[in-house]
Amino acid sequence: MSQMIETTETMTTRDGVELVATLWRPDRIGRFPVLLSRTAYGRGPAGPGFHLDLPRLVAAGYAVVAQDVRGTGASQGEFRFISGEAEDGHDAVRWAATQPWSDGNVGMFGDSYLAITQLLAAQERPEGLRAIAPHVSPYSLYDCVYQPGGIPNLNVILTVCLVVLAAGELDRRIALGTATLRDKEEHLAALGFPDRLEEALREQFGRLPLSDQPLLKDLVPFYASWMDTPDPGDPLWRDAVVRHAGIEVPALVGTGWHDYFLDASIEHYERLRGESRLIVGPWAHFSADRDICGRDYGDHASQEAIDWTGVHLGWFDRWLRGGDRGARPVDDGARVRIFVMGDDEWRDEDDWPLARALPVPYHLGPDGTLGTTPEPGDPGEFAADPGDPVPTVGGAVMAFEAYGPLDQRPLDGRGDVLRHQSKPLTARVEVTGRIELVARVSSTADSADVTAKLIDVHPDGRAELLTDGIVRVTGLVPGEAREVRVPVGTTSNAFLPGHRIRIDVAGSNFSRFDRNLAKGTTTLHAPSYVVLPIIP
Repeated sequence: MSQMIETTETMTTRDGVELVATLWRPDRIGRFPVLLSRTAYGRGPAGPGFHLDLPRLVAAGYAVVAQDVRGTGASQGEFRFISGEAEDGHDAVRWAATQPWSDGNVGMFGDSYLAITQLLAAQERPEGLRAIAPHVSPYSLYDCVYQPGGIPNLNVILTVCLVVLAAGELDRRIALGTATLRDKEEHLAALGFPDRLEEALREQFGRLPLSDQPLLKDLVPFYASWMDTPDPGDPLWRDAVVRHAGIEVPALVGTGWHDYFLDASIEHYERLRGESRLIVGPWAHFSADRDICGRDYGDHASQEAIDWTGVHLGWFDRWLRGGDRGARPVDDGARVRIFVMGDDEWRDEDDWPLARALPVPYHLGPDGTLGTTPEPGDPGEFAADPGDPVPTVGGAVMAFEAYGPLDQRPLDGRGDVLRHQSKPLTARVEVTGRIELVARVSSTADSADVTAKLIDVHPDGRAELLTDGIVRVTGLVPGEAREVRVPVGTTSNAFLPGHRIRIDVAGSNFSRFDRNLAKGTTTLHAPSYVVLPIIP
């Protein structure tokens, strides 16, 4: 740290708004390539989304900039949550490229909000931007708030607003003198900090209508407009979506199998390709350790084990320094690197999706069977009661104690979950890619949700959640069956000998997804099957 200079820097956007940043640079005279992050969560190096080793970046000869986005931290203006970040990001890159401590070459990095700000800036093609490294990035503002079909991602977006954005806004007001520390203490107390947080959040998830959140009315006023605007074509969402056709710089895309922006991150890579790269670990949004809520993936699983900072230094050395001027050689390596769960090993691939994956239908049969050969008879039925929805247990949620590959056995006593599983496997079966449930459904209600989970059942009975999804079906006519397709998500998992492949189907998964307020019984008719991408 003694070899690093820290200063506060300001810039002015095209519309006259002053944005504030912290600069860390080597303690010597010179011009350096710049690594820029733009954050809504505080510009300190220990803040959310800033997961690289700052002293190591500076020691490697980079100037590192962390900027408060408009309306957050010390920056002026109105915070618009993703909206407007394309223009501000463009201006920030051009500013960073022309400073006296900059050599004119800029890269961008960071997680989550810091990731989508990179993509939005890159689509504007600012002069000086050479490469980006977006990790766990959403696709758009709408993607943050809703599932396709207008189902709110309730757990994620409401938790972010209540815990992260509201507290950040209070910190900002305290700094401006328009709020006091007591105001923040009262907000945190209403959220049950520190001992009742999960319980208090569940109470907030249950409020109806969804837009009625008194704790957010003043601090995060745009939340209500989000909940009142489920149409993805509404102008509200228009300027907060990544347009990949405009992005010319290479992207090092990172994500995790248990992250709620997994599919969006993979889509970024699929649309960019070219010189871009994809890395997918066994990680969740806020955890890249070897152990995710009790599931230990082994010595090589964590970002620390694969030297996440070193991976980024190699990436930026290549694109910001051109492999010369003292930059160490860069191993180009494979285009895609994935962690195969079950085997618990990394594997390099030529591209994504894997060309050798075979789409194999596993049929949901009567009496809870699951296999490649269809059996006569309907798979069964399940009740859906919004007053008693199936509770979320793990998965791609924003939770502080329970997320990711949790054991699903706590739900075994519920009669509103259909469970279909294979016989114990006699050989390893690898599933890598996107999973889809194709089901013929009818319901006693005119609207029904169909949720599905892919589960690895271990020989000791542990039912490890891998991925899940939902679809909302409307306009149903009692007695008439309709084919629906449920996007169950994406994963890479080797089901080992002695394990079972399981699919759970239900009418809710609350609070991961907002519950359907229609009460009824949904029947799955034959043929209903899940399509698994099997790797030979």
